[in-house]
Amino acid sequence: MAFMVYVVPVLCFVIPLIIGVLAMRHGIGWAVPVLALLLIAVMVWAVWQGRQVRGWDGIGYAILAFLMAAPGALGVLAGGVIGWWRRRRT
Repeated sequence: MAFMVYVVPVLCFVIPLIIGVLAMRHGIGWAVPVLALLLIAVMVWAVWQGRQVRGWDGIGYAILAFLMAAPGALGVLAGGVIGWWRRRRT
């Protein structure tokens, strides 16, 4: 079960990374900041909700914020930069 602590954040980083690269390379770069802002909004909402409850529910919101939404936002931003760089280079 502890294996999932590593798999979920990596998948939540790699999948948006690929989406960001493909979006920038195919000319729909506006989607990268929109997705990043959406994921940051989810992260802020989850932190806010987690502070409203006690116990295990708060931990669930923290997991959503810091193991899913944060790596996703970083992944889509990193993918956007990589896609922009590769498109500019070719």
